Amino acid sequence: MKRNILAVTAFLLAGTVVFTSCKKDDITDPVVTLNGNSDMTVSLQGTYTDPGATAQDNKDGAISPTITGSVNTNLKGVYEITYTATDAAGNSASATRKVTVVNDADGLAGTYNCQIAGTTPYNYTQTISASTTRNNRIIFGKFGDYAGNTNIYADVVGVNVDIPSQTAIMVGNPATNRTFAGTGTKSGSTLNLTYSETTSAGVNNYIETMTKQ
Repeated sequence: MKRNILAVTAFLLAGTVVFTSCKKDDITDPVVTLNGNSDMTVSLQGTYTDPGATAQDNKDGAISPTITGSVNTNLKGVYEITYTATDAAGNSASATRKVTVVNDADGLAGTYNCQIAGTTPYNYTQTISASTTRNNRIIFGKFGDYAGNTNIYADVVGVNVDIPSQTAIMVGNPATNRTFAGTGTKSGSTLNLTYSETTSAGVNNYIETMTKQ
C-alpha cells in the first residue's frame, strides 16, 4: 500500500512539472512597429490621418494592435496615440506616437517693442501670443498701449496681416469703446501695421511697427 501511495504521488508531481512547463512555453512579447514617424506635427485646424502600426509575434504571427488616444486638431497641444498588441499567451507590448498640434504663427509669440509713428513717435512694450484654437491667428496683449485691451487679434497668412474690425469694450483712459481695423505686412518677426481706431469722438489712423525682442 505504501508503495502505491508513493507511486501516485510521484505521478502527480511529474504531471505538475509538465503542466507548469507548458504554461511558460511562450514568454516572448510581440513586437509593435509604428508606420511612419514616432513624432508628427499637424497644423491647427488641419487634418490628422493616423498611419497606424503593425505587430508580429514569434508564435502567433501578425497581430492587429488596438489603438488608444486621439488627436484634436482644433486645439493646440501634444497628443499621444498608443498601439498595443497581445498574443494568445497574454504577452503584451505597445508603442506610442506623439502628435503635436501647432499654430503656424507660433513663431510670432513673444515680447515686442512697439512704435506708433508721429511727429514724436510713441514707444511701448507688449506681449503677443498665438491662438490655441485658430491657425495663423495672433493675439495682442495691449494693442495701442491701452489698459485692458487684451483681446485684439490679427490673422497672419504668409507676409500679409489682417486686423478684422473688432471692438474693445471700455478700454483705455478714459475708458471707452474702441473699434480697430487694419492691415499690414510681416517681415521676419517684425509687423508693420496700418490701422484705424474709431470711438464716439471720431476716427484716428495710425502706423505702427512691432519688433520682436
